[in-house]
Amino acid sequence: MREDVAGQERYARLSETYFWNTAHNDVALRALAPHLPRLREGGDGPLRILDLGCGPGNTLRLLERHGLAFGLEYSTVALAVARRRGLARVVAGDGARLPLRAASVDCVVALEVVEHFADDLAVVREAFRVLRPGGVLVASVPAFMSLWRSHDELYGHHRRYTRAGLRRLLTAAGFTVERCDFIKCAYFLPLLVRAKLDRARNGATAGGDDFFELPAWLNALLRVQIVWEHRLGLNRLLPFGVSLLGVARRPAR
Repeated sequence: MREDVAGQERYARLSETYFWNTAHNDVALRALAPHLPRLREGGDGPLRILDLGCGPGNTLRLLERHGLAFGLEYSTVALAVARRRGLARVVAGDGARLPLRAASVDCVVALEVVEHFADDLAVVREAFRVLRPGGVLVASVPAFMSLWRSHDELYGHHRRYTRAGLRRLLTAAGFTVERCDFIKCAYFLPLLVRAKLDRARNGATAGGDDFFELPAWLNALLRVQIVWEHRLGLNRLLPFGVSLLGVARRPAR
């Protein structure tokens, strides 16, 4: 994504309604929801929620409904846009070296973040460190290297993941994996075709951004498809998808 104010503001504006982003947030927060009552038990105040890689703050706004949510972001440009949009609890930092005390947060949300780091295990270990015992990590990552395309290069990805690979990563950091599901399954075949076309182009022309405005009716229809694919559990019946969503817990002891 373009690392400038105009690019980040465009991303923030479109993400408020764009089906790909809004459905992703819906799925991730629904996966988190069953854990919130337990996390609140015995607490001495609101839940402390870290949005790791918060960007311009679209997900962070939703997390604020559930507790004291704050965002960490490496890009100072994205942080500037977040602050201009009224989000005060945001800070610059490196996901592999979080400026937080050990066991200081109840929940870490990291959506499409880990793949941006050369050392993904360092990032997940940091999430483990800052979570209190019993705390929860909700993380999503892009799935399958066969789907690698210009979009991944444009957004600075280092890799895409298999389900087994994401489970190994979370387990290696010390987490107990509670679920690891594919999402956006219906888009696997179209994006596989897109990836093959990208590779056939062999760099002859620059790849474009997949992020663009759609007619409102089509945007709503596509959003409903992703959300209900997950709510009905159809994604659990299929061995593929465009992204993976993992929910993992730091053991209580």
